[in-house]
Amino acid sequence: MFAVIYRGYLLPGKESEYRKAWHAVAGYFVKRRGALGSALHRGADGLWVAYSRWPDKKTRDASWPGENAPSDELPEEIRKAILILKGCLDPERPIPEMCLDIVDEIRSGG
Repeated sequence: MFAVIYRGYLLPGKESEYRKAWHAVAGYFVKRRGALGSALHRGADGLWVAYSRWPDKKTRDASWPGENAPSDELPEEIRKAILILKGCLDPERPIPEMCLDIVDEIRSGG
């Protein structure tokens, strides 16, 4: 499995807008681009963390068309939602994207 983690601090009053846009983008990548799932978390310090899970890095890379975000290859409503996500983040507190390969995992029931 391959995970992509996005982190950031929201601007005041942007939580509802951010959550709606995240739901649209995450749902699209799960339904149409091969993501296994996605989750959104809010930390006690106000840091928001979203991550998507993919079967492998190759699938994730193939699902994110082009180098720019949002790519013109994505549907209009998803491009708009990505721009909303970006617009909700506090530019004074940037946090870079982080990608991780799972090298070991323990799950319940297995």
